[in-house]
Amino acid sequence: MKLIDGFWLAMVLKKKCAKCSFEYDYESFANLILFCPNCGNYDFLECEYGYGPVVPCRIYYGNKAVGMVTASEGFERRYRVDSDVFDIHRLLQSSYMDALYEAKEIFYELIKES
Repeated sequence: MKLIDGFWLAMVLKKKCAKCSFEYDYESFANLILFCPNCGNYDFLECEYGYGPVVPCRIYYGNKAVGMVTASEGFERRYRVDSDVFDIHRLLQSSYMDALYEAKEIFYELIKES
């Protein structure tokens, strides 16, 4: 294991972009959203839904973690997305899997604009 961008890497996997066929590495994590570092395309969403919580969910642009979806504790559980890279910190309107899809759309737009 090694520390990269504040996260411990447990297992690095390879992915071939469905759109441009670019191969890139990413860290295995229970819940994650991947964007291709070559074309910026949304490429993959992996989630333990049905086996465990959907958060925390890391958002990767290639092998770089650029954001995280988390949930607040307490009676009114709210999902939020945070990214220091894109300077975004906001509550999401959706919950569970829909919150991950909402975050995916937000990051898709941010990556396309960058």
